[in-house]
Parts: sequence; structure tokens; C-alpha cells
Amino acid sequence: MAEPEAMSSAAHVYAKLVPQPLRAAAGKMSPQVRRKVKKQLNRTLASRESRLHRRALKRVRESDFSNVPEGRAEAMDGRVGHVHSGLTTDFARHTDLMLVTTAFDVAEIPWFAVPALDDRRISLAVPQDRKTDVRRVLRALLEEQTGYVVSVSPADESTATVPGSHVKAWKHYAKARVIRLTWLRTDPTRTLWVGEKQGVEIEFWTHNTALDTPRLVGPRPNRVQRVVPVEAGPMVSVGHDRLSGYADIDADSERTLTREGFDVPRIEEITYPVDAVVLWQHSEPWAEELLRATLRSIHQYAPWVDVVHVVAAQPVPGWIQAGERLQLIGAGGGVDAALQQLPGAAARFLLLRPGALLARPVRAFDYFTPLGGTRPRRGGWSAQEAAAPWAAAAYAHTGRTVAHGYAHGPQPYTVEVLGGIRAGRIGALHPQDGQYASELPGTHPVDGVVHHVAHAGGLAEPSGEGTLTVHASMPRLTRLLERLLVRRDTQQLQLMGLGSPEALAAGGTGTLLEFLRRYYPVPSPFELPALPEAAEPEEGQDTGGGPWQ
Repeated sequence: MAEPEAMSSAAHVYAKLVPQPLRAAAGKMSPQVRRKVKKQLNRTLASRESRLHRRALKRVRESDFSNVPEGRAEAMDGRVGHVHSGLTTDFARHTDLMLVTTAFDVAEIPWFAVPALDDRRISLAVPQDRKTDVRRVLRALLEEQTGYVVSVSPADESTATVPGSHVKAWKHYAKARVIRLTWLRTDPTRTLWVGEKQGVEIEFWTHNTALDTPRLVGPRPNRVQRVVPVEAGPMVSVGHDRLSGYADIDADSERTLTREGFDVPRIEEITYPVDAVVLWQHSEPWAEELLRATLRSIHQYAPWVDVVHVVAAQPVPGWIQAGERLQLIGAGGGVDAALQQLPGAAARFLLLRPGALLARPVRAFDYFTPLGGTRPRRGGWSAQEAAAPWAAAAYAHTGRTVAHGYAHGPQPYTVEVLGGIRAGRIGALHPQDGQYASELPGTHPVDGVVHHVAHAGGLAEPSGEGTLTVHASMPRLTRLLERLLVRRDTQQLQLMGLGSPEALAAGGTGTLLEFLRRYYPVPSPFELPALPEAAEPEEGQDTGGGPWQ
């Protein structure tokens, strides 16, 4: 049976307005008369609902929304998307939340943010008795900026492709305890689409008056508490990072409101700064494109990174923009053996060698533990790996046998572990340059030693999620890259062999570079328009010794 707060039901309104004696007498009417009465009632209800919808739409259109899209675009499945220059996943999250909270404020609907179990999406709690008002203002909002609505609890996504301004998109609303609103957003090139895995979820909290103190009861568990007093004290302002591990941790970033009792740290929250260290080792044009893609991947998918350090063994491209969030550091030989001496770097950082990329939104928790340890990715294991020099060096340092390799891609490092390993031992490993290798190399020897030493000392928790490693000369390369562009389901990538003779001769290098331009179309704040000549690293960025120049 439809709830009173659901969309207007002719049967429910009929039972509410017509007294029982008259309803009993109506049973004696002819079917033709009953059909006529019901048709008239439906017309009356439709007219009333249309009038209320126009009123809600007028109030929404008079509201002041920021981050207004620049245009509309059609997705591959026919849904409507909104075009934004400089689009990032964090930008989309902020915009979605701003839309919903502004609409609620316009309709004077009370709400507060809830730290949901799934922190890919922001959740808002509203009272169950305002469900009718919620539906009206959100439907008006989705007509003004086309989006989509589905029922989360109970789960039903049959309306996922129906614009939320349509009445049929709300056909499951009466029974829904939690709904999700999503907006598709794209950049001007129409190659980057975000929003499908994000959105804002609305939870309908019910009143419980069984005790002396009235309570609000949530429809599902969350990270803090499911039951709160109706009068729970003042609201507090919290950063989005308190609600989602994928958000920017900058203290000056956008904030939202929640109840005081919900302002608690997440169990997986990383409270210390994490930097990124990007190695620039080659001077070829393909290397420049790798560097550009790496910086864009950090900006797009890891907004929680504090400072990016570009360690340059070659003159850096002219489009690099140094500043507060990007530092240029000149380097000589033996960089891997002296990363713990990197000037100005945080005690924990992500190391991205040439070709290492983030391919979808990640959290700091995906690479580090709340207590400061690392979470490196396990890799394959073979006879060649077991006999590799790095495995022997790792065993000699720890006395523990190596049981698995480590995947390529972004590497979580700590100064503490690096400082405990003799620099000469790492420098003697002589790692192979993967960008010139004719086939995929095994575990990077420095990563193998560092992660094994950290694991043996209880400072690392190797995880099972690996990296997709792609060689520029591999067969069926184009098909693999097209799949990646469509699905974007890989957390991190490692591209290798772009400088190998096989890749250059077969055109694999060019294919990968075109893939990078399509996968990372949004410029990062770390780049400027290309200059005619390469710029030298900034002066005054040395440590007075070692590999740093």
C-alpha cells in the first residue's frame, strides 16, 4: 500500500476524503459511474500535482546554483550529461551535493549529512514525514538540471535511464527507504564521463516516539550511529573528506553540515600528509606525454595528495608550472638510493616512475594504513623472480624468504623504511629501464627490497589488488585500450616499452600516446601551455650533496 508521503495515489486519496458510509454506498453504483468518478478524481489529482510541481520548479529556478554546466551532451547509452571545463571526480561530487542541499534549503526541508558505509557517495538524512516535499523539489531540480533517480533500499535500478523529471522515474518512490540521485558529467572533449559511480543518496529517517525522548531512526547502518534524538543539539560544519576518503583533504575545501555526533574520524581515515614523487628520466617526446598524463592522473583521481615533487634527471618541459603544490627538484644519479633525502617531501609519499598512472579514483587508504604503514600491491611470482638479485638482497637484509613479487605502478614509500636500508645495497641492484625493454620486466628491484623489508618489519600490508601493466608492443593493444576507455575499471596502470624498437616500429608508442590524450583530457593545475624551449629545473632545489643537484 502506498504511504501517505508517497506520490499522490488516487486510491489513497479516495479513501482519505470519502467517508466509509459513502464508500460502502458507492459499491452499489454501476461500473460505469465508478469509472467516471475515478477518472474525475485522477484529473483533479493530476491538476493539483502539476500545480505543485510548477511551484517547486519556479522556486528552484530562482535559486542561485554554482558550477552551472556549460552545455549538454548525450552519453553512449542515450542519457543526458552536462559539460564542464576542468572536470574532476571531486568537482562532480561537490556539485552534486551542492545541488541537492540547495534544493532542500529552498523547500525548507531539514537535512544533515550521514557518514555512509560506502564513501564513494555522500548521504543525506531527511525526515520521513517530508517525503512528499522531497520528491517534489527533487523532481523540479532534475528537470532544471537533468539527472536520474533510483531506489537503493529496496534495490531497484529499473529507472536508471529515465530522466528524473518524468513521473515514471519515481514509480518505486513510495516504498523506497533510500534513493540515489546521479548526474552524468563530461569534459568538452566528451571522452571523460563521471557521475555513474557517485551521486547523492537520500535516507528517510523515521520518528520513533516509543521512549520519553523522541528519536530518529535511520533506514540502514552507517559508520557512526543509526538512532539519534530528534533534538540532537547544534549542527556542525565538516569537510567532505570526513564523509568520503576520495575527497580533497585541504582544510579550505568545501564543507557541509552534519549533526555533532557524526563528526568523528573514519576508521580508515589518513590524517597525515601524503605527497607524490614523480620521476622525470627521459627526454623523448613520448616521455613528455607520460609525464603530462601522470600529473593529470594525480589531479583527477587523488585530490588528497598534498604536494607533487617532480624529480628531474633531464631538463623539464616548458609547460610545467611549479608552485605551492608542485616542486621541481634536479637529480643526478642514484635517485632510488636516496629518496629518503628528498628535500621537502613528506614522510610518506607515492612514487610514480615513468609510465605509472592512477586510472580511477583512489583513497589514501588504498596505499597507506592509518598508523603510517604502506599497502603495496602484490605481483606475480615465477622462477625468474625467485632467482632475481632483488630477492637475494631482500632475504639478506631481513633473513626472511621472499614469497611473491610486487606489481608495477604507483608505489607507497615511507622515509622510515628507506632510511633503514643501506643506500649502497639498493644502488647495486641496477634496475632495468622498463621504457626501453622489449618485454615486460618483473618486479622493480628497488620496490621489491623496500616493500619486503617493510613487510618483514611489520610496516607494510601487501594487498592483492594488482596493476594492469601494458607494453607498447603487445598484440591486440588497440582492443585492450578501447576497452579501458569505455570501462575505466582499473585502479592503476603501468605503461612500458614506449621507447623500445619493437613499439616504435609497430606504432604501439603512438597508439598509447593517443590513448593517454583520450583517457586524461582535462589539464591539471600543474601545467601551462607548451613553450618553444624546455625549461631548466628551478635553482635553489638542492640538498648540498648526494644525487640532488
